[in-house]
Amino acid sequence: MSEEDPLKPLTMSLRKASERDMERQIFSSGSKAIDGLLGGGFRTGELVEVFGASGTGKTQLAIQSTISVAAAGFSCAYIDSEGQFRPERLASMCENRGVEPSKVLPRVYFIRVDGTQQQMEAISMIREQESLKRCRMVVVDTVTRNFTLEFGGSRLVASRQAALGAYLNRLARDSYRHDRAVLLLNRVASVGRNENSREVDIGGDTLRHFVQAAIWLQRRGEHVYASLADGRNAKVVETRISIRGLD
Repeated sequence: MSEEDPLKPLTMSLRKASERDMERQIFSSGSKAIDGLLGGGFRTGELVEVFGASGTGKTQLAIQSTISVAAAGFSCAYIDSEGQFRPERLASMCENRGVEPSKVLPRVYFIRVDGTQQQMEAISMIREQESLKRCRMVVVDTVTRNFTLEFGGSRLVASRQAALGAYLNRLARDSYRHDRAVLLLNRVASVGRNENSREVDIGGDTLRHFVQAAIWLQRRGEHVYASLADGRNAKVVETRISIRGLD
């Protein structure tokens, strides 16, 4: 097996693991409110999920997070399953944040994936690309779309969750080994009826096993409310959507 074989176990001393943990980097999300929820920002070696209804600012948050990483001199991989990524939005957000677009755009790499197999292969592609050797952030927008399309219907729920779990396991391993922060954007579904209905993230418990934090975004007008979805902290922070993204 090669060193990068996904089946090969990772082996290191506890001392080495502790040293590696101390060396992890933290990158700002570009939003003080979101950074506060995360204890400073996105940490390399960890996966964070951000979910919410359409228009709540998920993609805005992802784009401004890549700006933070690229402005620090590192590269980013933006894995797009939705077809929503717009370079011109990234350039505009740079300008409105006082960052020179010409320094950021060459460090953000777009990868379009139209199926679960392509989504899995993108992980290996990032490792193999010379231009992504210094990749410190991977964005997946959105993480569950291809899985729900290929494994649609209630009869395939178990297969869908198993495939999603295998993908997340590979992604988590790559994040830890190669010191990357991973931002997983996710859709929501409505459960319950009428006044008892509520939003839940697609993939639910399967995602929870792999992410270090899950942030739920809700929007009212220009204001966005963010909270951790795992019950550890009932705190809700408020930000707003502007030409700069999420402030």
